[in-house]
Amino acid sequence: MNRKLLIGILAAVVVLAVGGYFIFGRSKTQTTAPGLQEQSIPTISAKEIGLTLTPSSDKHKITIEVDNTKDIASIDYELSYLSKGDIPRGALGHVDVKTPGQPVKTDAYLGTCSDVCHPDTEVHNIKVIVKVNKTDGKVYQAQASVELQ
Repeated sequence: MNRKLLIGILAAVVVLAVGGYFIFGRSKTQTTAPGLQEQSIPTISAKEIGLTLTPSSDKHKITIEVDNTKDIASIDYELSYLSKGDIPRGALGHVDVKTPGQPVKTDAYLGTCSDVCHPDTEVHNIKVIVKVNKTDGKVYQAQASVELQ
């Protein structure tokens, strides 16, 4: 009986050691798929494109606005914030610039919606990163932040 227990424990240790090697021991240097190169997106200032974040009066939405859309085809955004208990939350979106030179804006809800919307509480540390897709094919990024009062 003790021999079977010893063999079982030894087998478990070997399995854990091999599993640990594959999980923790492999090189973590490769961050992209083979054949793909990681690209760095050049930054532009939020001021240059007129990027602003404006909370709604009830603090349940944030309006993301870009005033200077000259030479901009579209904008992708990633909104992130923390809610009660420092729980990370966020939203992603895309806005096509239909009339170049005219401001574009979109609202992001600070909460979840299914049948009914439920706003997050104690929202703070609101940040947005926008990826600006220019009409000439170049891509830039800008960021802005705001705190609810």
